[in-house]
Amino acid sequence: VHRGQFVHRKTLQRALAERGLVAFVADGSLLAREPGRDGALRRDGREVAFESPPSLGVEIDLPRAGRTRGMGIPAGVTVVVGGGFHGKTTLLDAIAAAVRPHPPGDGRERVASHPGTVAVRAEPGRSVRRADLSGFLLALPTGECPADFSADSASPVASEAASVAEAIEAGARVLLFDEDTSAPSFLARDGRMQRLVPRPGEPIVPLVDRAREMYERLGVSTILATGGSGDVLEAAHTVIRMREWGAED
Repeated sequence: VHRGQFVHRKTLQRALAERGLVAFVADGSLLAREPGRDGALRRDGREVAFESPPSLGVEIDLPRAGRTRGMGIPAGVTVVVGGGFHGKTTLLDAIAAAVRPHPPGDGRERVASHPGTVAVRAEPGRSVRRADLSGFLLALPTGECPADFSADSASPVASEAASVAEAIEAGARVLLFDEDTSAPSFLARDGRMQRLVPRPGEPIVPLVDRAREMYERLGVSTILATGGSGDVLEAAHTVIRMREWGAED
């Protein structure tokens, strides 16, 4: 990685901390990747240069590059919404990859995220050892204690809850969730389903019920991309709508 990119990344991450932000996406960034090309920049003539919404715009001075404007995502709970193929996952992937510098020509050179950013997904079948899942599981069908959970092959919900617990224990400060790679019942349960299957009949506490608490008690921010669950909006401090690869507040 070019040394200048490393300096820019450190400057951007320092600015995030000073301004209470968890991520920054510079105007002009090219976020879309070429399918099946291992993260290569898409170059098919349909690239869309990123432009920040005015209300989320911030300016950061970079060495030699001067003043750079872009979208600052504040700490707290952020929900990224939009239709299919409008850029939700692409924005989330750019933020996830921005914990490290990118080489010149990548298109995301001036995208930065908090160094403690971790992407979380469901991994059914993974092994879990002595994880505290009590924040998301009130009971287990096996009768085990959720606060000391082990499994050779965890369910989608248990695997994702374990990944959250492990990430926080390891020092993560920003957790990224994509609806497409998460267990549906882990993220949210809509109001009608909650009335049909009320607690204690439902032992799963969805992320939407814990996201603000994780931020207020633990200082852990959440960025969640979804196109199908409006209930997650109830927990959001910030909502970003992606439309035709453009971001709107």
